Parts: sequence; structure tokens; C-alpha cells
Amino acid sequence: MTAADIVPLALAGSGLAMAAVNARHVHALSAPRHPVAAPVVVLVPARDEADVIADVIADLRVQRGVDDLRVRIYDDESTDGTAEVARRAIDGDDRVVVVDGARTPKPAGWTGKAWGLHRLTTDLADDPPNTRLCLVDADVRLAPDAVAAAVAVFDALSDAPGPPPGLLSVWPAQIVGSALERLVQPLLFWSWFSMLPQSVTERQLRTSTAVANGQFLTTTLGAYRDVGGHRSVAAEPADDIALARVFRRAGMRTVNRSGGHLVRCRMYRSGDDLWAGYRRWTATEFGGARGSWAVVAALLLGHVAPAVRAAIGPRRTPAVLALVMGAAGRVVSRRVETDALTPSDVLDATAHPVSMAVAAALIADSAVHTRTGRLEWKGRSIS
Repeated sequence: MTAADIVPLALAGSGLAMAAVNARHVHALSAPRHPVAAPVVVLVPARDEADVIADVIADLRVQRGVDDLRVRIYDDESTDGTAEVARRAIDGDDRVVVVDGARTPKPAGWTGKAWGLHRLTTDLADDPPNTRLCLVDADVRLAPDAVAAAVAVFDALSDAPGPPPGLLSVWPAQIVGSALERLVQPLLFWSWFSMLPQSVTERQLRTSTAVANGQFLTTTLGAYRDVGGHRSVAAEPADDIALARVFRRAGMRTVNRSGGHLVRCRMYRSGDDLWAGYRRWTATEFGGARGSWAVVAALLLGHVAPAVRAAIGPRRTPAVLALVMGAAGRVVSRRVETDALTPSDVLDATAHPVSMAVAAALIADSAVHTRTGRLEWKGRSIS
């Protein structure tokens, strides 16, 4: 076999093996046995989220298993009536409040999300350090036990060996609608699940292996303050991974778990939004332009080229084997992510080379926009 055969086989085989190993460790959330006694504050940053804000508020109002729950929503100068929709959804529930972002506009050097979460936590000056914080995006949907389950998992980390817990990232099961979403969204979970041994990396403090998803983060108010909160990642387009790295530099572990059937999210409602979202998210993930182009090359050579060789190459068996292992790794990943598996999930996994070709195009597009200073998100420049 040539290098063109060996490299894809090695990548697919290692990815499948890693997914199998992580499947034994990265469990999905489940309803806790006992109520959470500590106070819990859920923070929801929202900019132009009128279509989804009422749903997440409704989910949060029926959370159970938390004795002391409060919800704070930051309306980040929305132009679509997000605040009005939110106040109607609150319907007099005094546990939930909307903070008007127009009163404290975002200063230069901050992303909108970082500023919103900073403002929300600034108002918690009188809360005790043991207050649990759940940072939840507006487009996340929560089963009634979701918040209690996340806090229970975070609290249990204190009994595990290794550094003290700092940040738990709950990965929502990604809901997919369009063909583009079906190609791209399962890669969000698979990308780290098939590459990093979580039972090892979550006990270490290496920033290079830090992974997080800002759709649902859990920490304590004291730990958040100790690392400087979102002030420490004020200008980062991907504030979630940047925040995980800050926690690790401060000596606290960061951990990933699957939201399974308790936490779901449909991140994007259109192809344009998906493309813009990943353009922003991948801008800082690979150490600059050179790293981005290296990843593009690796995706094409390791995951796309085997499909071409399987179709027209003289020696098809190694390429077909690589494709089968790649699809199998995707199936294992999706099963853990969603706590279930559908025929559509299996079908999507067989399109793995196409998914990787789209991912390569997304990363290349982000690298170009970053270099030319044209990165934007929700009408704001983030370059």
C-alpha cells in the first residue's frame, strides 16, 4: 500500500477507535436522583432571537429538581422585538427577568455575547460563590430535568481524581433540518469525540486539548470570577473554547458531556446563517491562517480523497475500508450525542466524505474572510 492508502486508513481507524473509547466515558445527561440545593442562575444572552426566546423561557420555567432557580436574559440591542416576546413569555414569573442591553451598550473590544454575559454576572455581586451558573443560548431546548442534571454532573466532578472542576460543557443534540445542516452539524460533536480521549484530557490542564460548546456551560460563580469571567475572553469570536482555556490556565479542569435527550438545539435555520456561523467559529480554532489551510489539506487528503479513489482508483479496497470505518465512527458519535439513533443518522454518516468537503470549504472561507478583515456576525464586525 502507498501513503495515499495508509493515511486515510490510519485516520479513519484511529477515529473509530477513539469514538469507541469515548463512548464508554462521555455519558449523556440523565435526571438526577436528588434535588439541587445550591442556588442556580441561568444566564441567556439574546440578540435578535424573537423566533426562539419564548421557547427557551417556557422550558426554563418548568425546570424541576432545583430548589432555588433564577433566570436572567440579556437583550443585546435586538431589533426584532426579542425583549417584548420574552416579557410576554415570562408571564409574571418573578424568577425570570430581562435586562435591557440598550442601557449599557457594548463597548469596543467586546463581542456581543461576551459583553452580555459579563453584564448579567456583574449584577450577581451579592450572590454567594457557590451559586451555580448555567450559560444557555437562546436557541437551546431543555427537557424539565436538564438544568438539574447538568448541575448534578458538575457537582459530581469534585469527587473525581484530577484538578478541581471549573467548567462543564453540555453538548446539545444537534437538530438538523436542511441538507446542509445534515452534512455539517453532526461534525460539531464528532470532531472532538473522535480525536481526544476524554478520560485522559479532562484530568489534564493542557490548553491545546480544551474543548467546549457555549450553547450550555455550567460552572460556579466563584470559579467564574476567579478566572475573570468573560472579561478574559472579551474579544474572542469563539468565546467558549477560549473560556475553557482560561479555566485550564487557572488550574481548573474542563469537562464535556452529551446532552442526549435532555438538551437539544437547532443552531441555524438557513444555509446563509450556517455558513456565517462557522465562518466566525472556525476563525480562531486552528492557530491562524497556516493552521486553517493545513486542516483543509488534511480533510481533503484524509477524508475526501478515499471516496475518489474508491470510485476510480486502481486499488479500491483500502479506500473502501477507510470509508466504512469513517462512517462507523460517525454512527458511534451520533449515538452518544443524541442518546438514540435514527435511519437518517446512519444515512448521513455514509455521506461523511461530502461532509468533510463542505467542512474544508467552510474553513477555507473563514481563513479568507479573517485575512481580509471581513468577519461579521449578526450585523457586527468581529475581525
